[in-house]
Amino acid sequence: MTTSAAWFACVGLPLAGADVVEIREMLGASSGSARAGVRGVATWQEAGEIIRAADWDTASWDRDEDERQRLWQLAAERHEETALLQQLTAMTDALADELHGAAAVAAARERIADPGLVRAAAGAALLAAHHSAVARLAGEGAAHFFSRRFALFEGGRWPLGEYRGEFLVF
Repeated sequence: MTTSAAWFACVGLPLAGADVVEIREMLGASSGSARAGVRGVATWQEAGEIIRAADWDTASWDRDEDERQRLWQLAAERHEETALLQQLTAMTDALADELHGAAAVAAARERIADPGLVRAAAGAALLAAHHSAVARLAGEGAAHFFSRRFALFEGGRWPLGEYRGEFLVF
């Protein structure tokens, strides 16, 4: 993981053509997400409404959890489970404050004073970091969906996920 990442620096900016291509390639690396449309989210308020929506489709979350479990099994075949847990804990501990601080700064720039939304943004990035690390430890490369999603965070975006047939990126 890197400390030179642009955490949340691009949230709210329009998606460029290259961004959409990258996101579509990422979705193509995921089971079940390839047909989702791609849409940018423009404001912290909209991002908050989306992540708090009661009608959120959990199918993509279920696919992610199935994939995380598969990768964990592969990683456990390559590494001792205690060592895996130690590596992942060290990584998340090292990254948690940085992510929370970056999310808080990005929200404050837009005059957003919603600590729950800041925690949600930082938590989503931390989960993506965890998933990416599990994929790496399982022997998967940078083309894996989890690694590509984490790269969006490193590049300053917040991929919110699938909602109403679209993959939303803040």
